[in-house]
Amino acid sequence: MDLPFPPPGQAPDSADATLQRWGVGEQPDPAAMAASLTQLIDSETPPPTGMATLIRHIHERYHHVLSGVIEDALTLASVCEAAHGASEAWPHGLSDLVAEILDDLEQHQQREYAVVFPMLLAGSAGTSGVAGIMTDEHARLRCRLDALTAMTRQFTAPPGACVKWRVLYVLCCKIDLDLREQMRMEENELFSPFLRHPTEAVVCSDTMSATR
Repeated sequence: MDLPFPPPGQAPDSADATLQRWGVGEQPDPAAMAASLTQLIDSETPPPTGMATLIRHIHERYHHVLSGVIEDALTLASVCEAAHGASEAWPHGLSDLVAEILDDLEQHQQREYAVVFPMLLAGSAGTSGVAGIMTDEHARLRCRLDALTAMTRQFTAPPGACVKWRVLYVLCCKIDLDLREQMRMEENELFSPFLRHPTEAVVCSDTMSATR
């Protein structure tokens, strides 16, 4: 069953273009920078009701937005690692971790678009097993986010950090907040009505493997 929207994705961008996209320059006014970056932390509104409407909301508010934010964070992490890799304050391996989060999330969302969301919309048999597999993948993503929080010292850049470093940590904070909220919404609003039956797990695991 085809969904009425394509999977998200965008081309890599330069670090300067990334800063401009978030309304930040190389030497920003502190008040202007604070005003721009606080807009990243959106105030959440109650999710819509209805399976199809909720899936579209998750796509537009989380899947599409998160992919772009993670790609921007990866761009800045790569630039900062090249510039500050010799510093003891730099969290070595951060760009690799952000890349792993992006890869895990893209594969996870690909399976949602190819298998999970169509099954939910069609009310197909075996949905509970698929929901269980998705929550297992969420657990792995949460471990990645825990590592991101620890590696960035709870998203706190060191004194004297350059603007790219500071914006990178704000983006990492947004990744953490948005991805956790997306997973919470999927589990509580989409998957919770379905109880995983042990015999469904094997069948659904084979189905999901075909999308890897």
